[in-house]
Amino acid sequence: MVKAVGKKFGRAIHYDFHTSPGINNIFGNFDAEKFADQLEKAHIEYVNVMARCNMGFSYYNTKIGKKYPGLGDRDPLKEMIDACHKRNIGVTAYTNIGLNHEIAADNYGWLKISKNGSIYGNNKKDNFFRVMCYNSGYREYFLNEIREICEYDIDGLFLDCYTLRECFCPKCVEEMRKKGVNMNDDFAVISYQNDVRLEFAAEMKEAMGDKKDKIKLYINGLSWTVGFQTHAEIEGLPTIPVLGYDYFDSLAAYTRTLYEDRLYMSGRFQNEWGDFGGSKTFASMQNDLYDAMMNSFGISFGDHLHPVDGFENEVASRVGKVMEERMAYEPYIENSDNIVEIGVLIHSNKFRREMGPALKGMARMMKELKLQYNVYDENGAFDDVKLLITEESARFDEKLEKRLNDYVKNGGKIIFTGAAVDLGKRSGLLDYIELVGPDTRDNAYFTAEGSDMRWAMYSPSRVIKNVSGKETAKYIDNVVNFTWDGRQSCYYRPQGEPTEYSAAVLGENTACICFNVFGAYINNFLVEHRDLVKTLIDALLPEKLIEAPDMSKTTTTALTKNENATVFHVKATYPEFKMTRGIIEDHTYMKSVTVSIKGEYNEVYILPEMKKVNSKQENGRTVFETGDILGYRAFLLK
Repeated sequence: MVKAVGKKFGRAIHYDFHTSPGINNIFGNFDAEKFADQLEKAHIEYVNVMARCNMGFSYYNTKIGKKYPGLGDRDPLKEMIDACHKRNIGVTAYTNIGLNHEIAADNYGWLKISKNGSIYGNNKKDNFFRVMCYNSGYREYFLNEIREICEYDIDGLFLDCYTLRECFCPKCVEEMRKKGVNMNDDFAVISYQNDVRLEFAAEMKEAMGDKKDKIKLYINGLSWTVGFQTHAEIEGLPTIPVLGYDYFDSLAAYTRTLYEDRLYMSGRFQNEWGDFGGSKTFASMQNDLYDAMMNSFGISFGDHLHPVDGFENEVASRVGKVMEERMAYEPYIENSDNIVEIGVLIHSNKFRREMGPALKGMARMMKELKLQYNVYDENGAFDDVKLLITEESARFDEKLEKRLNDYVKNGGKIIFTGAAVDLGKRSGLLDYIELVGPDTRDNAYFTAEGSDMRWAMYSPSRVIKNVSGKETAKYIDNVVNFTWDGRQSCYYRPQGEPTEYSAAVLGENTACICFNVFGAYINNFLVEHRDLVKTLIDALLPEKLIEAPDMSKTTTTALTKNENATVFHVKATYPEFKMTRGIIEDHTYMKSVTVSIKGEYNEVYILPEMKKVNSKQENGRTVFETGDILGYRAFLLK
């Protein structure tokens, strides 16, 4: 696990400051002392401010870059650092690796060229219509920029937009030929470009000079697993449909197994980055705080500093109220980690941070079933969790197969789904089934106990046959695959008859599901998919950390622990979808339910007011009523 550098993140603000040309009175109404006062009143411990923006303008006394016209002798970066440090507020300097439009306009040879020979994209409202090549003269330019910025008394560097894209500029083509890269193989080209990124990242860290390993460093766009970064920072913006409210949880469950210092950077924006005049509601910002606390993360709100006036008073007020609320919980949540019972197993990815839809489906299912989980890659410390679930297979090696066998021998349980059935067979952990092969049906079905309905898989993967296990779901064929014969399209594919094959089989210590149940769930939300997974989990993990059968599926729970406190979190609030955008205007009300938590705790208190709750111990568990909850409630278990 990567250890924290300096004080861990708790309460932060991330400022973008991407400023178009033509603002004649830039920073005209900005006073750094007033700005720092606003941050202090908003209880901010750490702020990210601009050194240079993606438009290519610098906001400090640069010798190599282009200072924004009209700034004269002003050095806004130094002004903000000095004012914030007087108030004990840490300062990270922002600059952009992948975008520098002023430099790009003057140095066409520093730009990436696509496979079809183009430099510019069609959509000039998309900032990535041109991007910098890391094999060009821009590389040394950017390293010199880092050296300049590190001359300032900064507490961290945030290097943005480190994109991974193909490049067929003359230099990249020459280097790929030297290295024997097959330029007709898209994966080989991207692998080469990623190697370039990693070499460049190492040079960036060295360019920090005596600040290396002494201040925080985040390179936005690098994979979590390749090193260089001092902490995990997840940019959420949950009101944006492409990210949404399922994005943060799955990444948080993974990065908290990799990094000691973790920050959820949500946004105050109602729309998108640079949304001047739009802000989420106070309830929405509170919801983001609750998500951060329940995942053992600090909270940061992304904002965009107004180029003339600075910090918007209304935004400052809302952020301040949220941070005041966090402060009340801090003795119980600082330096916390999540208590978990399930591990979701994925393959480490050296290319990107993003993970597939299956992981979001797993995260959603775990939340709805009130199951406590972490996400681990093949190098993760998953040995102490009770149950592993995986949907990946092909890229795992014999070393992991041995680990899985040892894990089961030591009492662990595993559920293999979809393509991971191959992994289960290779590992010798699914000897009670026969793997027939890949499923060629495009919409197979299944039946489960309690219903004769033939439910759609939506994502068939493997055909399996039960040999000596317990069949918990039967495989149902579809009548016909989609075809087009020139006259008719076989679009409608109804259920066929039961077959000799199985959809889900349970063994003594393992189980398997033949289709990609989690990817299918996040795309379709068929409740019966969740029920099928729950059946297997109940069989392999009969005692859960949290039992709350009457709690609604939309309510989420968590258990966190630090050296002073064990906390049970309940969040009732969830977004209302207005068209495709998740919006939170008001908190959701939850009627009191009975919960049972594993472990005998003598006393239970509502935080932060320390109001005692009646509780009792039964069979090694603690049982109590939550009381009616509006939005969120935390309980201290003593």
